[in-house]
Amino acid sequence: MSLRNMVLKIMVSQAPIAKVFKKIIANKFIYDVGRSIAYSKNMDDESYLKKYYKEFFGVEPDLVNPKNFNEKNNWRKLNDRKDIYTQMVDKLRMKDYVEEKCGDGNTFKFLGAWEKPEDIDFDSLPEQFVLKVNHAGGIVVCRDKSKFDKGEACKKLKKSLAEDYYIRHREWPYKNVKRMILAEEYMGENLVDFKNYCFNGKLQYTFVWNNHSREDGLKPEACFCGAYDTNWEKTDLDIDYPHDYLVVEKPVCYEEMKIIAEKLSNDIPFVRVDCYIVNGKVYVGEMTFFPWGGFLKFKDEKWNNLLGELEKLPGIDY
Repeated sequence: MSLRNMVLKIMVSQAPIAKVFKKIIANKFIYDVGRSIAYSKNMDDESYLKKYYKEFFGVEPDLVNPKNFNEKNNWRKLNDRKDIYTQMVDKLRMKDYVEEKCGDGNTFKFLGAWEKPEDIDFDSLPEQFVLKVNHAGGIVVCRDKSKFDKGEACKKLKKSLAEDYYIRHREWPYKNVKRMILAEEYMGENLVDFKNYCFNGKLQYTFVWNNHSREDGLKPEACFCGAYDTNWEKTDLDIDYPHDYLVVEKPVCYEEMKIIAEKLSNDIPFVRVDCYIVNGKVYVGEMTFFPWGGFLKFKDEKWNNLLGELEKLPGIDY
């Protein structure tokens, strides 16, 4: 019995855990549980990635002559390490990168940064704001400062600061990010996330996500709305994630978003540039090199292969 199946069997046998079983699977947490049992954080990166890939997908990865999207992204963790990548995944320092490439005004307004939750100067912040860490996911939204639970917010942020994307999936760019908490301007509710998949400086597909804001102000519930090509035709690309089954209209400022994404991804084999459009203006939220940590499950394997063909690796595909 595989490690994954053993963990599944243990979990479903426990009544309290069974109640949240589907949610755990949807968030891929089960695989991280399995990893924590079987894999050592002291294992070298290549051995770790091979073992994790085999456990997750059920097949051995080819990290010598990678072909598909997931193989190529895991190859890049080992072989395409540039210091600028660390700046690009850092949600604080990324703002300078975006300004340098695209000019001022294409990131959310910066309100402050602190190393620890207890250092946050709440008095300096406006009545509404957003807090987040610069190296991992998750946010804390303040909609009304008079009702905002600072203690609970600090607990959430402390937990987020402990997240380690390098150890979990060996995403090298995060290894040397100096962890910080930052505050940004509050931009509204239920923002649509346009995740732009860029290959060697060219936008190829935009994955659209609806973010359903939560009453508690924590990370919104995300639902996949489909992947669109550059003609804004919805493709049949599908992933194993909660959906909002709808057709999304082409954004009025799509061409502006495309220009920004391509400027930021120039001369890079692959990077995903995540954008939001608020009041007709494009904002870059973050950039990532390895969607789902380099372990993105497509419902149809053809898309893993098609995206892999688009990603041209230095020293291999040229």
